[in-house]
Amino acid sequence: MANLLKNKLLIIIILASVLRLFMLGSVPTSLNWDEVSQGYSAYSIAQTAKDEWGVKFPLFFRSYGEWKSAVYIYLLVPLVKIFGLSAYIVRLPSAVFGILSVYLIFLIGKKLYSENVGLWAAFLMAVTPWSLFLSRPAFEANVALSLVLAGVYLFITQKYFFSAFLFGLAPHTYNSAKVVVPVLAIYLIYHSQLHKNLKKLSIFLTILALFALPLLVNLSSGASQTRFNQVSITTDGKELQAFYHLRRYIKGPEVIGKIIINKSSFFVYKFIGNSLSYFDPRFLFWEGGTHTQQSLPYHGVLYITEFLLITYALFHKKWNLHLPLALILIGLMPAAMTRDPGHVLRSVMAMPGFIILAAMGITQLGDNKFKYLRLFNVFLIAEILIFLTSYFSWYGPAYARDWQYGYQEVSSFLQHNEAKYDHIVFTKWFGEPQLFLAFYGKWDPDWYQKENFQNLRYEQVDKMWLDQLDSYFIGKYTFKYISWSDETRDKKTLYIGKFDDFPGVKIIKSIHYPDGTVAFNIVEGDR
Repeated sequence: MANLLKNKLLIIIILASVLRLFMLGSVPTSLNWDEVSQGYSAYSIAQTAKDEWGVKFPLFFRSYGEWKSAVYIYLLVPLVKIFGLSAYIVRLPSAVFGILSVYLIFLIGKKLYSENVGLWAAFLMAVTPWSLFLSRPAFEANVALSLVLAGVYLFITQKYFFSAFLFGLAPHTYNSAKVVVPVLAIYLIYHSQLHKNLKKLSIFLTILALFALPLLVNLSSGASQTRFNQVSITTDGKELQAFYHLRRYIKGPEVIGKIIINKSSFFVYKFIGNSLSYFDPRFLFWEGGTHTQQSLPYHGVLYITEFLLITYALFHKKWNLHLPLALILIGLMPAAMTRDPGHVLRSVMAMPGFIILAAMGITQLGDNKFKYLRLFNVFLIAEILIFLTSYFSWYGPAYARDWQYGYQEVSSFLQHNEAKYDHIVFTKWFGEPQLFLAFYGKWDPDWYQKENFQNLRYEQVDKMWLDQLDSYFIGKYTFKYISWSDETRDKKTLYIGKFDDFPGVKIIKSIHYPDGTVAFNIVEGDR
């Protein structure tokens, strides 16, 4: 029996590995902003012990101005040092932790329920769109999820020191864990009655506190609030004012209206509404999220067969459902606190709860000798094959522009031609292109840090992001919006712009999306 179990688990792990490592550098079709930022930051640390802004071994990375968490970047540093800078290497930690999460959910399912639940949970984690999709790009959230799962398993096996250590690392990996970890820790402490053992509890909480200290210091500085202030549900000024407008219909003193309708009550209203939206079958099983970088359009984040299994598990209770339900409710909290609907990445911590419930459901069907179980499994396999075919065939070309396609091709052109020009002007229409050029061109980090330092002026003029400046510079490169009629158009200047930036001008090179439309046009000055 033990050998059979090991063989089944090994097959599942191999399946998970193949699905996460196959064509990792080319599917998705190109690296996005966050991936090149993490990759070049790691490259800079590996070469100089400083990030691209010249800060030595930072705990928080300024990057584009949103202050990225550190763990994923430091995981990349030795890989980049040994194997060099490439798309495959940048995505490798996410893929490896995605494989690890398959094993961890097996351990949790086996420990709390049964070997069959563990095996089914591992299999579903290996193939479920939510897990597989986020395991291939360089998403820090995927690493944070594995750290949380490891923390849960070590906690329920009473290895509290190591549990606290991994729980403590998770918030330094992805912002959602800053909410999930403390709430989940409180739940685990209460449910396990660890609070009755003061010695073990004090060790657990002390380790968590040590990891939390840098986060609290950073929070007090205001730097880490930048991103939350952008996405919080209370930052939608138009909707908040419309909510305040309702005060005029409340009879009585003005203070009554302010007590009933205020920023806090608006937060509660939106939080509950957002939470409920993540149980919408369209998000879970039919359409997926609103961001095409995080889920496959026209596919749910879970399979329809998983919905049936989850429903069966909920209404035919055999095991204690406390942990999977807690994982779902707590895991959805970060997404519910932000205004972006259907956010697959911010809600990822809830995913293991859904998968464990589905694993319970299919295990119960087997135990109950469900006569159509074989047919049910055929439907599940069909859904898996449809998803995999869609993901590895049409998804990449169809959504290439959402993955910042074209920068690698532009960088390749520049490596062969930039010496011909005294000055290069690059559009910032699509965002900040400088790190794409630094990543693909492997720009010298020492040189980049010196050139980049003057761009800190964006903070001095009260901008949140570097590209909010009208223009900024790295060496001979200027990054700005291009207005062709207003440019100097010197013959020793090269211009790289979007498809309509150069009316009536001879194009020396066009970079096309896979569908044939223009991503970038490259021209020379004509004066």
